[in-house]
Amino acid sequence: MASHRITIQCWKSETSLRNLLLLFSRYEECSTCNADLHACISCKNYAHNLANSCSEDRAEFVQDNEKANFCDFFKVNSKAYRKKGEAASIVAKASLAELLAEEVESGAEAETSPTAQANKVLAELKNLFDEE
Repeated sequence: MASHRITIQCWKSETSLRNLLLLFSRYEECSTCNADLHACISCKNYAHNLANSCSEDRAEFVQDNEKANFCDFFKVNSKAYRKKGEAASIVAKASLAELLAEEVESGAEAETSPTAQANKVLAELKNLFDEE
């Protein structure tokens, strides 16, 4: 079977990856973000709305759709990148905060680094147990 070159878009970083040889290895990664390219999420058969996330009936169930796998039905989707909507995330966080009777932080003001989040949680725990 002869190989040919293809240009695809990384499913995670939207980076254009030029002149990749098809059939590429299971170990092929994006040069920018190191995301696995031979993964369900970058396949033409990927359908997040289906139970096993695949439109191919004979494909085996894959636990993590973002990790490399050995699927025999893999077909490269050259436009696999899907922009993740921040609006749904903001609404979900606001609903959760309302449910827990907490103050809602705006996206621009909120610190999202793991260290900032850990410090915030630690301060809340100390406040809960009245530690100074």
